[in-house]
Amino acid sequence: MQVPEDYHDLFDDSTRAFLVLATLRGESGPVVAPVWFVSDETGLLFTTDDTAAKAKDMRARPQVAAVVMAEGDHERYVSVRGEAVELADPVAEGVDVEALHRRILQRYEGRDPQTPFEGVVFRLVPFRLTGYDYRALVL
Repeated sequence: MQVPEDYHDLFDDSTRAFLVLATLRGESGPVVAPVWFVSDETGLLFTTDDTAAKAKDMRARPQVAAVVMAEGDHERYVSVRGEAVELADPVAEGVDVEALHRRILQRYEGRDPQTPFEGVVFRLVPFRLTGYDYRALVL
């Protein structure tokens, strides 16, 4: 995954950054939700409940858009367009689900999980990442 220069911190586990994910929900159109995520060399990994609306949306229409932004900083972000792929067999995809679950909880809550992971794993495979920084914009 080719993250724009000067935006690598948003994808680092030490930064509390969120993936604001837009999926398509049938005739009713786009739906947006904040998502906890981590990244690797192939994309953005996140988990959800198997019956969650966003999981159903992405299975039906895997084309998604998102922004990655640090908590409290809406003026600097990375726009992401890509495809959400459900990992039917995460181990075959090289993903240790329990380690992923632990990594996500460490990033956002600073703790280890109290229960085993239950849910599904998605990888957002980006085809376009664009950085935007409006912090120095003078109007």
